[in-house]
Amino acid sequence: MKIRFGICGLGFAGSVLMAPDLKAHPNVELVAACDPNADVRDRFTADYRIAGFGSLGEMLREARLDAVYIASPHQFHAEHVIEAAAHGVHVIVEKPLTLSAADGERIVEAVEKAGIHLVVGPSRGNDPVVRTMRDLVLSGEVGRVAMVNCWNYTDFLYRPRRPEELDTSKGGGIIFNQLPHAIDSVKAISNQKVVAVRAIAGSLDPQRPTEGHCAAFLTLADGAAASIVYSGYDHFDSDELQFWIGEVGNPKTASHGSARKVLRELKGREQDLRVQRYGYGGPVAQGLASLQAKRKQSHFGMMLATCERADLRPSPDGVLVYGDEGVREVPAVRTRGDNRLSDTTIDELYDAVTGRAPVLRDARWGLDTVRVCQALLDSSRTGEQITL
Repeated sequence: MKIRFGICGLGFAGSVLMAPDLKAHPNVELVAACDPNADVRDRFTADYRIAGFGSLGEMLREARLDAVYIASPHQFHAEHVIEAAAHGVHVIVEKPLTLSAADGERIVEAVEKAGIHLVVGPSRGNDPVVRTMRDLVLSGEVGRVAMVNCWNYTDFLYRPRRPEELDTSKGGGIIFNQLPHAIDSVKAISNQKVVAVRAIAGSLDPQRPTEGHCAAFLTLADGAAASIVYSGYDHFDSDELQFWIGEVGNPKTASHGSARKVLRELKGREQDLRVQRYGYGGPVAQGLASLQAKRKQSHFGMMLATCERADLRPSPDGVLVYGDEGVREVPAVRTRGDNRLSDTTIDELYDAVTGRAPVLRDARWGLDTVRVCQALLDSSRTGEQITL
């Protein structure tokens, strides 16, 4: 059985990251895409030889879809998921699920009423290495999780941005864009919900007026703890601690401050660069395609889980298990595709649709992550611990 997929939103996530993986996946047929930008839409659909539409509603009515990947801007997620659910179409929605608990509750109600499957992703919370760590914990081999520590230092804030991506109220900054990866990883590895949050987040650059750093302490339901540290200022690069393997599995060399340098040289042409470099057909897309064959496991910075009988850390090809008898490496679980970045997310939806396994990152999971993100902001603003 193949799932007939459409893509809603042909920005970087939809056209550069997910589209090649959907096209290559053995259980998927990519048949349609929609985007209000006619130029991008026409080039993309011509290259992929699929139908193109100006809106999600038009695509849902005419394309005969089984599922849709929603990669529209965050503020439209609730509207688009609910519209897809009303047509009985399964959904993969880019994280975050939405930007408020109220909209998240509307999504949960619509999805459950329609009886469709929804996966929130791709997020690092279902990467092969995270799934492998989760499997080790659930097997009982390493005992229960005591704490999970996640550190990530990137150039996130200094990549070319649309104005709303620097506006926290519209989901801009690191809290809704980046921290869901770490939150989902903590929840997946520990198999526990977050019950309390204490955090400090802020901005260090008036020219990029949204959260660029956060240090958070999370309490989990069984009493375990997690820490999440993220900085997106293009200074230190934590891939230095991750064997110089980039987030999507690409080999790297040190390039500290390079994103800032590019922005300085633009002199007001940031939006032009975003389209040229990160848009469909740009050099970033071409670079990702060229490294596919030699790509290592994707990751989300330095992660270390402390369990009763071992510490667990992602490696380029699996998980390092630091136990009583020394260190060994467990190969990461494989996907049904070519072990591409999005394969685990596609597999997760496919397994649910075909009755093989339930969705892990479903609508309620996504709503829970949204509530944790909001608690991070509330705690930082009030200086108090937020209980969920």
